[in-house]
Amino acid sequence: MAGLAAAVAAYAVSVLVYHHLLGINPVLWTHTDEFVYRAAGLEVHRHPADVYRALYGEPNRFKLSFTYPPIAALVFALFSSFSFAVWQAGLVVIDLLMLPVIFYASLRIAGRSGLTGAALAFALSAMALWLEPVYMTLYFGQINLVLLVLAIVDLALPDSCRWKGIGIGIAAGMKLTPLIFIPFLLVSRRIRAGLVALATFAVTVAVGFIVLPTAAHDFWFRNLASHAGFTLQNQSIEGIVLRLLPSGPSAHAIWLVSALAVTVAGLTVAALASRRGYELTGIVICAVTGLLVSPISWTHHWVWAVVPGLALVVAGERQGRNWIARAAGTVVLLFLFVMWPTRQKVGQVFDLLPRGLLRLAPNGLGAEKTWHGWQLILGNYYVIAGAVAIAGVAVYLLVTGLISRSRSAAVRP
Repeated sequence: MAGLAAAVAAYAVSVLVYHHLLGINPVLWTHTDEFVYRAAGLEVHRHPADVYRALYGEPNRFKLSFTYPPIAALVFALFSSFSFAVWQAGLVVIDLLMLPVIFYASLRIAGRSGLTGAALAFALSAMALWLEPVYMTLYFGQINLVLLVLAIVDLALPDSCRWKGIGIGIAAGMKLTPLIFIPFLLVSRRIRAGLVALATFAVTVAVGFIVLPTAAHDFWFRNLASHAGFTLQNQSIEGIVLRLLPSGPSAHAIWLVSALAVTVAGLTVAALASRRGYELTGIVICAVTGLLVSPISWTHHWVWAVVPGLALVVAGERQGRNWIARAAGTVVLLFLFVMWPTRQKVGQVFDLLPRGLLRLAPNGLGAEKTWHGWQLILGNYYVIAGAVAIAGVAVYLLVTGLISRSRSAAVRP
């Protein structure tokens, strides 16, 4: 109980520090994407056929299109009557409440629960608030953590639960990123859960076509054909391809072949890990695979892999509690994904405004096209780290499988 109280206090202190940063640097309270969510919800009421044809943004700021599936627009429309200030405060509070839930569900999958799991969940939340993907999720006002709760709690359910898969289907209907978990369930032999997830996702698509037929047609048959950009923040295989090559049919073909190969390899490794008893490892590798092959994986999308990944490296799995490996994995993950601070002047106040290692590479105004040497590694290291994770788990499963078979052969009469 004392450990749980200390962990809750540590998380509270972390939240207070975050609140202090908001106070001295109001730029962090912009929530650009959240403004688009609310505006798209309002458009559903005003001009539903134009949801994907209009551009949204605050006055005197750049405008963005709405890129989420139609069911998301319908959900946002339910809350569009609230002021933007209520949206900002509400989503941040929800995110801060959901973070320990995500960690507790992840730890439960890894075999840690009860008071020990709860204490560890709050301690990890205090750390995770300063991970670049989490921090930028809060900065943009993204719904990544809300959807991650749906998916990870769903995955934590017993395979015998008839409702398993519904959370993933809803999350995938709201945002396509978690769609990768449906084939993961199928190839890891959770057929019923996979079919439930697929059916739930199909229902969300159908509702979109029934309620917003024109907008749904625009999204599924026009918007999905658009391609991602080469900017630093797009940490996916296609992002790398577009940074290295001129955009065009050849670049798209290279991405398509690479994405197909990584999908097959990543899902194979994830499913094998799951069947070997390393369920959380399989979930993390599945999330990494989805992020790598998606045309667009902004850095805040990486909460899908980094947050459960932090639980994995800190707690280990049921069959792998080696503290040295866990400590090394924790150090590496924090080094790569913590928001490293840089001094920046804001008005008359100098504050530590976290940026992350990624932004040490030249970026903006086409600078990504000029990268060479170490800049190519630094500017693409999310993708590199993801590829190394898949390869590392594959090697580990191969080696441990060979050792297990050799031991079985040795004791066979």
